[in-house]
Amino acid sequence: MIKKWFAAGTIGAALTLGACGSDTTEVNEESEQTTASGEVEETEEEAGEAEEEPTEEEATEEAETEETEAGKRSTPVAVGETHVVDIVIYDNDSNDYEGKAEITVNSVTRGEEAWQEIHSTNEFNEEPAEGHEYLMADVTATLLEAETEDYAWFLSSMNFNFIGSDGSPYEWTSVVVEPELSGEIYAGGTLEGKITNMVKTDDSVLLVFEDGNWDNVFFATE
Repeated sequence: MIKKWFAAGTIGAALTLGACGSDTTEVNEESEQTTASGEVEETEEEAGEAEEEPTEEEATEEAETEETEAGKRSTPVAVGETHVVDIVIYDNDSNDYEGKAEITVNSVTRGEEAWQEIHSTNEFNEEPAEGHEYLMADVTATLLEAETEDYAWFLSSMNFNFIGSDGSPYEWTSVVVEPELSGEIYAGGTLEGKITNMVKTDDSVLLVFEDGNWDNVFFATE
């Protein structure tokens, strides 16, 4: 009898331990699944945050895109804003060197105010024709970098054209102003001067600079 009871007790204990082991296994599996699920959610959240925040490279590309869009006829560079342009420098043997420069139209004067300044600078300057007025832009250019330090970039008012609202260019009117935009700039140097021409009264005029890639860069005058 004692042997039977002992055997029955041993079997019961084994069954109980087996059941407990099964429960423990299930709890462990559920815990592992919950932990794994939490890790997946955290990973997805981190991925979402990474997608929302632009990288430094993306921010740079966006800034370059905005810079590229400015300077078109439909989106001219505003007065007071600086635009980077490609330029070309030539040596005495007509060899060319690439470079980059900043150009800014600092301010624009036109009408009676412009004429008074032009007339006071030189009394022989031509008076504006009927229906026309003078437009005078104060411009600053800085040569940021160049492939050569030995040769200068020559810049003058003749590097710019005046384009009317109808898309037609204005012919140049010879006028003496001080200081006129004209001179040689070496890498790191800056040149400031005025660009002046006679235009139709109240016409929305654009200043156009032809860069080193033969592309036109448009600057607003109002």
